[in-house]
Amino acid sequence: MKSKEVSIFILASFIIVPFLTGESFAQENQLLTITTENESYSAGEPVQVSGVAESKLSDFKVTIRVFNPVNNLIHIDEFVVNNDGTFSGEIPTSVGGLWAKDGTYTIIADYYSSERATIQFEYGGMSSAGVNESTPPEFSVKEDNTNLESINFDDYMLDYELTGAKIIRITPDYEMKSLIIEIETYSDGELRITLPKDVIDTDEEGFFILVDGVETNHEAESTLENWSFVIPFSYGSEEIEIIGTYVIPEFGTIAVLVLVIAITTIVIISAKNKQIFYLKT
Repeated sequence: MKSKEVSIFILASFIIVPFLTGESFAQENQLLTITTENESYSAGEPVQVSGVAESKLSDFKVTIRVFNPVNNLIHIDEFVVNNDGTFSGEIPTSVGGLWAKDGTYTIIADYYSSERATIQFEYGGMSSAGVNESTPPEFSVKEDNTNLESINFDDYMLDYELTGAKIIRITPDYEMKSLIIEIETYSDGELRITLPKDVIDTDEEGFFILVDGVETNHEAESTLENWSFVIPFSYGSEEIEIIGTYVIPEFGTIAVLVLVIAITTIVIISAKNKQIFYLKT
């Protein structure tokens, strides 16, 4: 009887052990891993992704798919795998649009035909864009704000904060009474800029602000000497135009003063020469 029980036990062991060892082997030999630099990201902040593909295969890339909190596919990308099996990349996000929902986002990475890895991160809010969702935007400049930058425009230092892009140049359009701000984007973002009223101003009608020729919603706040704006834009935008009823004259203050002095001097010299001519005759 004991011999029969031992035989049954040995037979069961041969059946069960392969399943147990197979599961253990799969866990210990994960062929694809993926991670994000942070566990959570604010709206407009790009997601940094890195990972390792243990079985490096030539000419194959890691396919990245991103799903929002309601499981909609919102982004697909491919990352090149280096010779050592590592890969990394950046997933651009946006303020609104496909990234409008706050919550848990999922990244699924696939490599070759059978390797897959999954990771999740929290996303939402607008702190990275310098805007608090529950309160209206403020335009006060904080000394410890590392995002604050300045640009020189016709002897004026213009303070601004910019997410998702960089400013290439600012030029006035005298005919349209506007300022044209050329940008180069790397994601959706916002421009927060303070402009002296000596540079651009408007009457009670307010400003028109165009992004690539299309009117956009914006925030504008007036102080005694300045206008402050919050202007959203989308990835791929190239030009922001702020249209008022006055823009800095084509000749700056100093240039105008020099021109007035020059004209006055010419008039005085001409008058003196005219008097000398009359005396001689």
